[in-house]
Amino acid sequence: MYALTPYPITPIGNFIGVILALLPLASRVRKLSLAVWGYAIWIAVFCFQMFVDTIIWHDNVNVVIPVWCDIATKLQVGASVGTRACAFVLCLRLYQMTRLQPSLVTTKEQKRRTMAFELSLILGLPIIVMALFIIVQPVRFEIFEELGCYSVVYSYVGYIIDYGPVTILSLGSALIAPLTLRSFWNRRKELNEFFSSGQYVTRNRYNRLMMVACLDTLFNVPVLITIVVTQISKGSDSSLNYPYISWKNVHNGVGGQLPGFSLSSILQTPASLWSMDKWDVFNVKWDEWVYVLHAVIFFGVFGTTPEMQQFYLSVLLFVPKRFGYNGYKKQYVSEWNPNAISDIAFNSSTDRPAAVTEPLDDRG
Repeated sequence: MYALTPYPITPIGNFIGVILALLPLASRVRKLSLAVWGYAIWIAVFCFQMFVDTIIWHDNVNVVIPVWCDIATKLQVGASVGTRACAFVLCLRLYQMTRLQPSLVTTKEQKRRTMAFELSLILGLPIIVMALFIIVQPVRFEIFEELGCYSVVYSYVGYIIDYGPVTILSLGSALIAPLTLRSFWNRRKELNEFFSSGQYVTRNRYNRLMMVACLDTLFNVPVLITIVVTQISKGSDSSLNYPYISWKNVHNGVGGQLPGFSLSSILQTPASLWSMDKWDVFNVKWDEWVYVLHAVIFFGVFGTTPEMQQFYLSVLLFVPKRFGYNGYKKQYVSEWNPNAISDIAFNSSTDRPAAVTEPLDDRG
């Protein structure tokens, strides 16, 4: 096991990531867009499989549950594409809002088309990439000590299938985000009227969506470009830098690189081997923690709103109330409008009305 990450820090972190990603969905079922739902679920899916993997293989490379690895390696690919697709859809919708495009006022037919388009990116594209991945998959999977099972890619075509969709989506988000900010600044007067109407989205919710879309892009684009450039610069040391001759060439002997191996073979890499290369260490640690970071950001943006605070309070008081203890309730002054106050993630102002504490009548 790699000494810099004592067990069980990684599985605990990823389990917390699952909770942080899903918790904001609990009380906002009807208020969140498909892109936000998809973003949270894809993050939770990746964190959950990482939680399982880092428990099973935290100190070994034994072939324990091969069927689980078949599923997990596909989910890893799907989550990578899915989260980028969700960020792209968010950027696109926010850009439409800042442009005050008439398409926001939609008929039922237009809403169905919009939903179909978003689902095709959020769910359809990841499924297609997962299905196509077998084209460049020379072995069944590879087990890394501490990290768990991971997919293997071979040939130039891997750049297209593995990195192509996420690169296009990430660069698309990176292009739309500054255009959205510029349009927001140029049309701020009209947008203030638009937000004050509350017909589509409030100012605070728009800010939260924008933060998720921008932070996702800022985190992923530089690392993605670095990974691609590094793989290219490795030359023959990278399995991606070989021609795709035929299906047989890839799936029988890995293009001559691993004679005797086939699509049913399983590679095993102990920590003593991958920890010798700094770039491999970075890749392992990045994969272990990047989605936990996404989950923390997502929770910071959507899980700290006044609505969520009320939800947490209701959950905490649920059991005591069942036993007849009503305790105290918080009642904010009527002048306080939660929609007019930014949540913790956006407003550092302390101009928040004081809470009035009243004891509840003890009526059971």
